[in-house]
Parts: sequence; C-alpha cells; structure tokens
Amino acid sequence: MAKIVCVLYDDPSGGMPKSYPRDDLPRLDRYPDGQTLPTPHGIDFNPGDLLGCVSGELGLRAYLEGAGHTLVVTSDKDGPDSAFERELVDADVVISQPFWPAYLTTERIAKAPNLKLALTAGIGSDHVDLQSAIDRGITVAEVTFCNSISVA
Repeated sequence: MAKIVCVLYDDPSGGMPKSYPRDDLPRLDRYPDGQTLPTPHGIDFNPGDLLGCVSGELGLRAYLEGAGHTLVVTSDKDGPDSAFERELVDADVVISQPFWPAYLTTERIAKAPNLKLALTAGIGSDHVDLQSAIDRGITVAEVTFCNSISVA
C-alpha cells in the first residue's frame, strides 16, 4: 500500500471557528425539480470544518486508511530536520497546498525513490522541480478549477 505525506497549514492559533456566516443559510435537501442532493457516505469530517489544516487532513484519513494506505499529515516542511524531510524518504505520494507548499526540489526528489505522485490540493505546480519529476517519471497533478466558483 502507499504512504501519503500531506503538508497542510497549521491549525488556526485561536482554535477552529465556532460558527460561520453560512450557518444561517437555509438547508437544501432537494433540487427545485425534486431530485435529491448528493449524500456522501465516506467522509470523516463535518461539512464546514476547515479541511486544509493539519487537524482537517483534507478529510482523507478514513478513506485512505480504510483502503490500507498510510497518511502522514504535518505542517513542518522546512529544513533538513523537518517532519516532511524525514517522511519523504519512503513516501509514494506528496500532497501540498499552493500557499503553504512543500517544495520538491531536485535534492528532495532524489531522496524519495518511491515517489510516484506530487499533488497540489489546489492549483499550481511551481513548487515542484518539473524537470526532475519528468526525469524520474513522477506524475505532477493539481486540482484544476477547484477555486473557479470562489474566484468568480
């Protein structure tokens, strides 16, 4: 099975928000034509939780561990003694964020012989040395159009 190393923002220093402005929005259970809305069953988070931070884990832990994979989540990404540097050695997948990137330099890629996928939980891949990834056959991917609605 795969080892996934996920580098995410630290949890908010003041703790998670107690409420959100959207909490007052009406709850929808059906589309206007009567069709029901999607009801995800495999999530291990409460909709509305901050998923892009360490404790949110992008909502992936139950799914990945249920499939036999190992998920390591950290915000410690910089320097030779960082958690990211230590975990990268036997990682198969690295997930990072565009505004808190785990830089995959030529040197780091060389230290990760199992690495097959560098995924950005957002858009952009400028934190990955693309030529080194190409040379090693590592897939570099991003979640294209993930912020289209919020930007619009």
